[in-house]
Amino acid sequence: MDCRIIAVGTELVLGLTTDINSPYIARFLAENGVSSQQHQVVPDDVDEIAHAILDGLQHSDALIITGGLGPTFDDVTREALSKAAKRELVFDPKLAEILKERFPHHKPMPEFILRQAYLPEGAIPINPTLGTAPGIVLEIEDKIIFALPGVLDEMKVMLKDKVIPLLRKRVREKAILIKVIKTCGISEASLQERLEDIIARYENLNIRILVHLEEVHILLMAEGDIRAVEELISNVKDEITHRLGKLVYGFDEDTLEKVVGKLLRKHELKLAVAESCTGGLLSDRFTNIPGSSDYFWAGIIPYSTEMKRELIRVPSQVLLEHGTVSSFTAQAMADGARLIAEANIGLGITGIAGPTGGTPEKPVGLTFIALSTKTTRFCKRFIFTGSREVIKFKASQQALNLLRLFLLERFEEGEVS
Repeated sequence: MDCRIIAVGTELVLGLTTDINSPYIARFLAENGVSSQQHQVVPDDVDEIAHAILDGLQHSDALIITGGLGPTFDDVTREALSKAAKRELVFDPKLAEILKERFPHHKPMPEFILRQAYLPEGAIPINPTLGTAPGIVLEIEDKIIFALPGVLDEMKVMLKDKVIPLLRKRVREKAILIKVIKTCGISEASLQERLEDIIARYENLNIRILVHLEEVHILLMAEGDIRAVEELISNVKDEITHRLGKLVYGFDEDTLEKVVGKLLRKHELKLAVAESCTGGLLSDRFTNIPGSSDYFWAGIIPYSTEMKRELIRVPSQVLLEHGTVSSFTAQAMADGARLIAEANIGLGITGIAGPTGGTPEKPVGLTFIALSTKTTRFCKRFIFTGSREVIKFKASQQALNLLRLFLLERFEEGEVS
C-alpha cells in the first residue's frame, strides 16, 4: 500500500513554518507497513487542495491530509474534500454536541466553531480528544482519505488511534520496518569506512548513513515478510552495535539527553551545570524531559566575567591569567557548580559562540567543557564551526556525550567512585 501525505498551510508554502507533520507521519506509516512515496505541501486554497487530493487519488491507495480543519475562514480542507469528492457538506448534530462539550464552559462559544461540524456526505468524523478540530475519514471507491488537524499533538493521537488501525486492515503480512542506530563522536566518513563490509554483505537491506548536528545516524530499512524483515534488521543492528561499541548512544527515538538522564537516574547521581557560551541550552535540554528533577539539580548561567567570579566562584587569578574562555575557567566552573549545588557531578562550559569576539589565539568556536566529581577532574577543548546557534548546540551536544562516556566508563563498567 502506498500513501500520499498532503500538508495544508500557506505558512508552510511560504517557508514561515516548517512542516514537521509529514516526516512524523511518514515514519509512523513505515513502522506500520505503509510506504509514503510522496509528500506535498499546498496553500490554504480550496482549488489547490482539491487538485492535490484528486492527483493523489490517481497515484496512491490512501491520502493523509494535515491542516486546514479549524473553525476560521482560512481553514478550507473540508470544503476542498467536498469539492474533490463532489459531495455536499452536511451538518452532523452529534459532532456539534461534542464540539460544544469541548468548548470551555465559562466562555460563550462563537457560532463559527460549528463550521467544524460540517462533513462531506458519507464521511465519518474522528472525534477530537485534545483540541476542538475533528478529523475526517472519507472513502471514495477503493481509496481512503484521512484529514487530520495540523496541530502535531492532536494529529499524533488520531494517527495512532484511528488511522493506523484502519490502514492495517488493508495491509497484510507485508511490512516495511525501520531501525535507526544513533552515534556520537565519529564522522560520517569514518563510520562509512568501518561499516563498508556490512553494507556490502546485506544487499537486501537498505542501509543509509545520515548526518545530523554532532551526530551520525545509521538507518536500516527493509520490506517484505514481517517475520523475515524483523529478524534481518535485528541481526544487522546487533552486528553494527557490537562493532561500534560506545560510539552508539541509542536507537530510534532516543536523544542524548534522555540517555544521559537514564544513566544519572540509574546510579542516583545529581548533576549541576554552569553554562556560559551555551546560555542555558544544556539545562533546557535536560529540563525538557519529564521527571528530570530526579537528577538535574541545578543550571547556572554565569555569563559575565563578574558572575563567573562572584556567582560560580571562579578565582580572580584564573580569570586574570587565563581569561574567561580557557580550560582553567571551565574547570573552575564545573567545580563551582558541583559544590554550590552539592551535586555529585558538575559540568562547566565556556567558549566563543561568535560571530565576533574571536582572536588568532582564541578563534570563534573555541569551547572548553569540563567535568568535576570528588575524585575526577578533566577538561576537553573543542573548536566548533557554524553559526552562533549551531556552535551553541554543538557545545551542548559534546557536553552530553562527554558526560555519557564518563558515566559508562566509571559506573557501567564497574569502577564506581
